Amino acid sequence: MKNLQKTLLITDLDGTLLPAKKEVTPGCLRAIARFRQAGGKFTIATGRTLQAASRYLQAIQADMPAILFNGAGIYDPREEKMLYTVELPEAAVSVTRQVLDAFPDVSAEILCSDGTYVSRMTAYEREHLEICQVTPILAEPEQIPKGDWLKVLFAIAPERMPDLIAYFQKQHWTCGDFVQSEARFYEMLPSGVTKGSALQEYRKRCGMEDWTIVAAGDFDNDLEMLRQADFSACPSNAQSCVKAVSDLVLSNSCETDAIAELIDYLML
Repeated sequence: MKNLQKTLLITDLDGTLLPAKKEVTPGCLRAIARFRQAGGKFTIATGRTLQAASRYLQAIQADMPAILFNGAGIYDPREEKMLYTVELPEAAVSVTRQVLDAFPDVSAEILCSDGTYVSRMTAYEREHLEICQVTPILAEPEQIPKGDWLKVLFAIAPERMPDLIAYFQKQHWTCGDFVQSEARFYEMLPSGVTKGSALQEYRKRCGMEDWTIVAAGDFDNDLEMLRQADFSACPSNAQSCVKAVSDLVLSNSCETDAIAELIDYLML
């Protein structure tokens, strides 16, 4: 790209920008700085809450709004405020209760704009909270304030995930959309909400209809964002379905600075 003045690179965090250690590498930070010096803008699109994403927004010095909650929220780090949110309907409470009753080994993480609530603490949930560096509020679904549920994350052992997905498919619930975001995580989002729908809203709200938007991701929950972008890429560790829709499959993985490789490609 010869002109980066109206180019936005928006990337997923876990499995794309972040390696297993969950820290942005020096190589990627240097590449982001080069990209920005050439006129490009850089930000993130993640399933994480604001609390869990804040340290990364600071690390990359995000100069544009970020997509959070897998598309249920858009946050402006410069103004320190949410620009856009979509909430789950109240029926999400009974759905969450039903899943908890049907699967004693599943945990439910209810993500709201004001914090993270957890119903049932499991080993997988505890590990997730430690990785995200989030302190949750322990509460039953019925005790959590209604009207501000942006998504629900169900955590279960990877070998049990097929059973959980099959259960959801049998229920034919219409209170939201459901997507697997990691080997252990299955999410309930407001109907029609994806990182892709948020990216469409992003263009309008930020006046970026004439910008070139480059997106990068690695998992199912990134698919719609990659389809909506003007150019899409994924690391070598991405799922096969993600590689199939990406314009560029990078040689490097998230462990070996895939986003730095993408930035070098764009600047060439």
